[in-house]
Amino acid sequence: MSLELIINKKASCGGANADTGKLGCQIEWGTPLHAIGIQKGFIIPKATVFNKAYIDAQIQLGKFIPLIGAESFENMSSEDAITTNSRGVDRLNTLGLPKYKFGFEEGHSFYRELAKLTSFKALDYIFADEEGNWRMAETSDGDFKGFTSGQTIAMLTNTKTLGGDPESKSISIQLLDRYQWDQAYAFAMRDQLTFSPEEIDGVNGILITFDAIPAAGAVTILFTVVLAADGITPVEGLIAADLKYTVDGVTTAKTIAETSPGKYTATVSAIAGGDVLGLETYNIPTLTAVVLNGGVLYRGAIVTETAV
Repeated sequence: MSLELIINKKASCGGANADTGKLGCQIEWGTPLHAIGIQKGFIIPKATVFNKAYIDAQIQLGKFIPLIGAESFENMSSEDAITTNSRGVDRLNTLGLPKYKFGFEEGHSFYRELAKLTSFKALDYIFADEEGNWRMAETSDGDFKGFTSGQTIAMLTNTKTLGGDPESKSISIQLLDRYQWDQAYAFAMRDQLTFSPEEIDGVNGILITFDAIPAAGAVTILFTVVLAADGITPVEGLIAADLKYTVDGVTTAKTIAETSPGKYTATVSAIAGGDVLGLETYNIPTLTAVVLNGGVLYRGAIVTETAV
């Protein structure tokens, strides 16, 4: 169902006579453990079917960056600043701003990517709690967006100490619009959705390598694809539509067959000596390097080899 039909609603909330005042079934929000960074100003229309397919599509387009499954959360929000005059009368001086800190224990492949997010006013954010309930900002038109952020900091990686806490890396996110946070927001509750946050995955980097230098006259290319995180785990199930093959920078037709896990053969037009051959991931519908295969998102930078 679209967001406009499920927003601020909770399934099986109680009887029709128990929906007002303090006796109603109130929406509660738990501990934030998930966030999605959203391209600045990006609008989620109220008619959007907010599901995993929609989120995956936005990740492919580079609109969403998911930060899912934090191991720890710390509320670092500032308090309202109040001045008191000589008569003892308080006056509000400055509104405090929300600031969230998420801690992850995921390894250095993840930490390197997390470090890229340090920025100021570059992203908006939506958040989900441990139950999978999403909190997002609401626009004046009734659409939805991420909360306006200021400083995002990928903090110093916490090195493991003997007998102490495990290695981890945290990211802090400060939000700038107090009115937005206090009043102009809405919830998409887990019992109205078809997915849990843990089903969302970010883009997985992959490494493509030629198994041998292609020879002039050959019509096949042998290559291997593994996850960049460990350089070992084979990436299976890729098809021709997931990869772009180029000759001297020009996209050229090919067919792909997987001969064993992570091992592929590309059938191409006859290769000429000196041709610079390239392979990379590419998704034609989105015109991006991120491909979706078997529910998993992959991105592989171009690798080239010169035929002999």
